[in-house]
Amino acid sequence: MLDDIKAIIPADALQVFINQLDDSQYATLECIQTEQNCSLIASAIVVWRQLGHIKNLVYRNGDVLRDVSDASQFQLFTMLRAPLTVLAVR
Repeated sequence: MLDDIKAIIPADALQVFINQLDDSQYATLECIQTEQNCSLIASAIVVWRQLGHIKNLVYRNGDVLRDVSDASQFQLFTMLRAPLTVLAVR
């Protein structure tokens, strides 16, 4: 999935940090929150979910933490546009 994100988001709008120190390896992505970038990421998440690559989505923004595994593409887009959003994809 990381390669897909790198392919659709311009390189100057994306930073990727891969943590290989923990037992479970994961990547953290920081993306410039433009309308186009958020739309592309929301679309990709929906496709990956339909293909069974995503089991769980957790949204965090400030004190708000909630499971958004069933969120629509528009809901994902709206969440991604909010400042300081963290979306955990598992």
